Amino acid sequence: MSGTDHGNGLRADDEKVIGAFGSSLLEYAVYTLDPDGVVSSWNPGAERLTGAPADEVVGQNISIFYTSEQNATGYPRELLRRAVESGSCTDEGWRIRKDGSRFWASVVTTALWSSEGRLRGFARLTRDETDLHTQLERSLRQFHDLFVLTPIGIGVYDRYGYLVDSNLALCGLLGYSPEQMSGAHVTDFIHPDEPDKPNLLESFGAGAPPGRAPVREMKLLRSDGQQLICELHIAKSVRPEGDEFWMVVCQDVTERNRRVEEWRYWATHDELTGLPNRRALDQLLANADMSGSAMLYCDITDFRRINESLGLRAGDELLMELAKRMRGDLPEGWIVARLASDEYLVVCPDVVGAGGVETVVTLVTELLHRTVHLRDHPPIQIAASVGVAIAESSDSTIDELLRSAGAAVMEVKRGNRERFAVASTALIESMDRQVQLESELRTALENEELALCYQPIVDGDGVIRAAEALVRWWHPERGKLTPGFFLPVAERGGLLRKLDRCVLRSALREAVTWPPRADGGAVRASINLGALSPGDPELIDVLDEAVAETGIDWGRIVLELVETSLINLSARGLEVMSELTERGVRFAVDDFGTGYSSLARLKEFPIEIIKVDRGFVAEVARDSTDLHVVRAIVDLATAIGCRCTAEGVETPEQFEALRGVGVLSYQGWLFSYPVRAGELRSLLESGSSCLPEG
Repeated sequence: MSGTDHGNGLRADDEKVIGAFGSSLLEYAVYTLDPDGVVSSWNPGAERLTGAPADEVVGQNISIFYTSEQNATGYPRELLRRAVESGSCTDEGWRIRKDGSRFWASVVTTALWSSEGRLRGFARLTRDETDLHTQLERSLRQFHDLFVLTPIGIGVYDRYGYLVDSNLALCGLLGYSPEQMSGAHVTDFIHPDEPDKPNLLESFGAGAPPGRAPVREMKLLRSDGQQLICELHIAKSVRPEGDEFWMVVCQDVTERNRRVEEWRYWATHDELTGLPNRRALDQLLANADMSGSAMLYCDITDFRRINESLGLRAGDELLMELAKRMRGDLPEGWIVARLASDEYLVVCPDVVGAGGVETVVTLVTELLHRTVHLRDHPPIQIAASVGVAIAESSDSTIDELLRSAGAAVMEVKRGNRERFAVASTALIESMDRQVQLESELRTALENEELALCYQPIVDGDGVIRAAEALVRWWHPERGKLTPGFFLPVAERGGLLRKLDRCVLRSALREAVTWPPRADGGAVRASINLGALSPGDPELIDVLDEAVAETGIDWGRIVLELVETSLINLSARGLEVMSELTERGVRFAVDDFGTGYSSLARLKEFPIEIIKVDRGFVAEVARDSTDLHVVRAIVDLATAIGCRCTAEGVETPEQFEALRGVGVLSYQGWLFSYPVRAGELRSLLESGSSCLPEG
C-alpha cells in the first residue's frame, strides 16, 4: 500500500481525498477522527457549522461538541462503536457550537480500516438540520395537540394489535383510564357477538392484520358492559425503523344508527298506531303464498264526524284503541295494517282454517263495533264498512287483492250491503269502469267540456230573480250524465274543488250576458259550492279571478252552501263570509233541514237565504205536519233576517200552500225545468211570467 501512515492512524492520501471531497461540500461539516474520537482533520464547512476553527479543534476529542447529558451517558463513544460494528451509522441529535448555542445535527459516521483489518479511524459528514427539525417538531406538536384534544377517539396499535397510544376521547368512549388502556389488545374492546372478532384475533396473532376496507362498522363493548356501534377508520403506516403500525379513528355512531333504524321503522309503520303501513305489506308478504288468504279492507263509518264533534285528539285516541284491540285480539299469524286516516287492513292467511268468510268478517267487525271508551268523553259506538278479497291462487298479488278489497268496501259504502261485500269479477269490472270514468272526468274538467244548465228561481209573481247553475256532463258515449252520477266519481278522485272552480267560472261568464229583468233589475247567478267552502283558503282568490275575468258585479253572486259545511266552520271561514258579504255576495243554505244545524246556529253566519228542502215541500199540500214544519222554518228564518226559497215545487197546490205560509221565492218544475244558457236568455228577454197558466 502506498502512502504514509501518520500517527493518528490515517494515511496522508486519505486525508487528501477527504480534504478535496470536503472542500466541495461547503454546506456540510466533513472531518475525520482517530480510533479514540480525536479530530484529525476539519474542513471549512465544519468551521462554519460549529464556529470553531481547525487549529482549535484538531487534536481535541469530538465530545466537546456534545451536550453534558450525552457525554455523561457515553453517547459519543457509543456512536463510534456502532460504526465499527456496522461499518457506518446514522444519527440525529442536538450538538453544541463554540459559543454554546445548540443545533440539530444529522451525522453519518463511517469506519475506516487498513488493508490488514486494523481500525484506522472514522470519517464523518454532518449537516445542520435545525430549521427542518424545528418545523418537524412544530408539526409533531400540532399533531399531538390535535391527537389529545380531538373529541373523536384515536388509537395507535402495533402490528400485533396491542395499543401503543390513545387519546382521552378514546378512553372516555370506552370507559377506561389511560393506564387501563395501555397495552390492551384491540380485540379486548370488541363485542363478543361481533362476527369479525375471531378473524381479527387470528390475523393480529400472526402479525398480519387483515387488509380490508379502510372504513368499517363494528360493535364495541364499554367497561360498564354497554354496547356501542362505532365506525372505524383504519390506516396503516410504517415507522422510520421499518415497523408497521395501525392508526384507528373510532367514531361512535350508535345514536346515528338508532335514528336510521327508527326512520327505517317509521317508513314502514304508522306513526300514530305503530301498525305496519302499506309499504310494509310488500315486505311482510313478499314471499308468502297468498292462496286461500283473505284481505279485509275496513273503513270506519263517518269517522270525520267524530273528529269534528269530539276533536282530533279524541279521534286519534279512538284509532289507537282500535289498533290495540285488533293487534291483541286477532289470531296469531294475522296481519293488521293501517292504510289511511280511518282505514285498516286485516290479512287472514287461511280463510277456510279460520271458519270461512262469514266467521272471519264477524270476528273483525265485532272488534270494530265494540264500544270504545275515551278519556273525557262518554262511551261511543262505531261501525265499519268491510270489503273482502279472497286470493283464489298463489299467483294473486298484494296489489290485486288490495284493489279488489277496496272495490268491495266502496260497494258497502254505497249502501248495497249491510255489513260487508266480497269482491267479485263483476265488481272489479265495475270498479275499472269507475276508474275510467274518473280519468275521463278529469280530462273533461281540464278541457272545460262540462256544460251548465240553469233553473230559474222566481218570486210570487213568477218573475225570474235568480237562476241556479246545475252542471251536466255530455259524455261522448254515455250521453247526458247528471251530478248524482258523476259527483261520487269526482269525490273519490279528489276532483270536487276543481269541479267547483269550473262551475263558478263558467256560470259567471254566462251570467254577464243575461239581459236585465223588465224592471231593470239584474238576475243573480246562484252557484252550489261543495269542496270549495268558506273555510278553503283559495275561495277568495278564485272569486277574485273570476270577477276580474268576467267583470260581473259582486251583488249578482249567490253562493249556496250545504249545512254540514257550516258545522265546524273556522273563525277564518266566518271572516271570509263576512268579507264577501261586504262586497255584495249573498249566501244561501241549500237543502235546509237535512243536516245537523239549527236556525239558532245559522244566525251566527251572514246567511240571507234559506232553501227549504224538497223533502218538506213534496207533501206540503196534503200533510199538515210538513206544512207546519215549513211555516216554522219561515217564521224563524224571518226572525233572524233571512228569506226562504222552496225547492222542488212541482204542483200549483204546493205553490199555493207555500205562498200561504210566507215563502217568498220558488224553484221547481212547476215554473221551469233546468234549461240551457241560450234558453234562459230567451226566457229573460221575453220578460214573461213563469207562473203556470190558470
